[in-house]
Amino acid sequence: MDKHEYLNLVNSRCEYNKYNHIYTTDIGPDFSVVEAELRPESLNPLGMAHGGFVYSLCDVAAGVAVGQRAKSFVTLSGNLYFMRPGKGKRLRCEGRIIKSGRTVNVVDTCVYDDNGTLTAKGTFEIYILESN
Repeated sequence: MDKHEYLNLVNSRCEYNKYNHIYTTDIGPDFSVVEAELRPESLNPLGMAHGGFVYSLCDVAAGVAVGQRAKSFVTLSGNLYFMRPGKGKRLRCEGRIIKSGRTVNVVDTCVYDDNGTLTAKGTFEIYILESN
């Protein structure tokens, strides 16, 4: 499967992502880029990206990075640091595998706003249920 076909597959198979307007825009060996438009329903009462929304971006980015090497997988844990308010029109999350194991992969995630400012950083452990 080529890159374009994989992006189409990833962006069409999860209703949660579609509902929240979260889309994978790039992939490569051991990394992924996930983006989402900030909409009224993704904001907290202070007008910035809701923490759960930001966590979802990171979780999706981690899963997409690992999903290139596994058929099925789940998140074991995720740790997220909010550094600045997520504001603007769009957030971009980059996920990069930093440890690839037989059953557990560790993925670093970074969330950026429209200006390229780092707004959140996380680390996720993804458990592989079935390898490719």
